Amino acid sequence: MFLSACVGVTSIIVFLVSPTFAVDTTADPQLVAKLKMAATMLDRLDLLSDEQLLYNFSANPMYSWNPGSVCNANAATWPALATTGVTVAQLNLGPCAMLAPHLHRAINLVVAVTGSTHTYMVQENGARLVEQILTPGLMTMFPPASLHSMYNMGCENNQLYSFLNDESPGTLNIAQSFFMMPEEIGMQVMPFINLANGSWNGTAQLIPAIGTGSQDGFEACRKKCGLTGDGS
Repeated sequence: MFLSACVGVTSIIVFLVSPTFAVDTTADPQLVAKLKMAATMLDRLDLLSDEQLLYNFSANPMYSWNPGSVCNANAATWPALATTGVTVAQLNLGPCAMLAPHLHRAINLVVAVTGSTHTYMVQENGARLVEQILTPGLMTMFPPASLHSMYNMGCENNQLYSFLNDESPGTLNIAQSFFMMPEEIGMQVMPFINLANGSWNGTAQLIPAIGTGSQDGFEACRKKCGLTGDGS
């Protein structure tokens, strides 16, 4: 999950006290540069071994089912994709896990492999809320810059694959990004916010960290699946 921004002094202060953002680390910058400079596809192939033409999602540093993860195969994690204009992400949602509302600068196609996953999408100002339920074999799309979220409302692990038409599609998580803005702007947009102890930064710290790309979902679901402390 995936955020970089140029911010002013006030926003930098918020960023320093906000939850840690998980981003993909470029595995081999020199190889990526060589692949981008290669004149032909044959030249690119000669730069890659057979092993480098395979990608293991399970070896991605983000890989987790607790509560879940977004494992990106992109130019950073798999140099072989450096010139392809493609990213493939493995979406792992544990019981009651969710992907918080976010957007990309690329077209996003998502297909379900296991489980039943609810998706929500707002394409742009004036558009309706689109809700879908993805079960194995079903696919939906999220246009570039559309706000979307996914939620596993069951007690089993759900897996999906996400395809984006950019080797660096970018991901922007809305809640965390909003609280990187100066307090004056945020409170003008949503003056009804009840700040924690009257603190903008303190409220930002209450937002769940992006972590491996997923977070725990609704308490009612967690209770149903026996994931809360009291087991009720």
